[in-house]
Amino acid sequence: MFYILDIQEKVGVEAQNLKGDTVDSIKERLEESHLKEENGVFLGVTEIKKLGETGVILPEKPYIYFDVEYSALFFQPVANEMIDGYVTEVAEFGPFIRIGPVDALVHISQITQEKLIYNPEQDILASKDSTIVVKDGELVRAMVANSSISDERTRINLTMKQDGLGLTKLLKKKPAEKKTEKKTEAKKEKK
Repeated sequence: MFYILDIQEKVGVEAQNLKGDTVDSIKERLEESHLKEENGVFLGVTEIKKLGETGVILPEKPYIYFDVEYSALFFQPVANEMIDGYVTEVAEFGPFIRIGPVDALVHISQITQEKLIYNPEQDILASKDSTIVVKDGELVRAMVANSSISDERTRINLTMKQDGLGLTKLLKKKPAEKKTEKKTEAKKEKK
């Protein structure tokens, strides 16, 4: 889920970085210091709402500190949220799916009810009859099982086992097949 959060904090900017516009210098410093945190993945400052008129210099600190109120855009996956993404890498234990600004894992046991086998030569996961093939670039629809984002690491687990989830190309075929079956049944009934 993408969301905007309003934040108030003191922001330190090095004096040599204040040559240009103060607001631009503050935005740049905020984006450098807030990559991942408990609010999720920091994507950027959307608006500086209020900036203290003067900065404060603290002894033995190379920064000028400003009181800042701003809005920032974050990405935080939420359990049971449905997402669309694409496969960025296939491993023996499952594919990594790009969702927004991060990659998430779908464990091989969470892809389908069918047993999948990893083929290292082709770098794919496939069912025995090859009706399901997971490879780089495939579009998928999945659901967030759980997530944890912090400065140290990002861990997001997805599932694709439920109805309406899986490889997008296979999801699009299912409704068309059902319509064709219904038409055939209706023609038989008319005869």
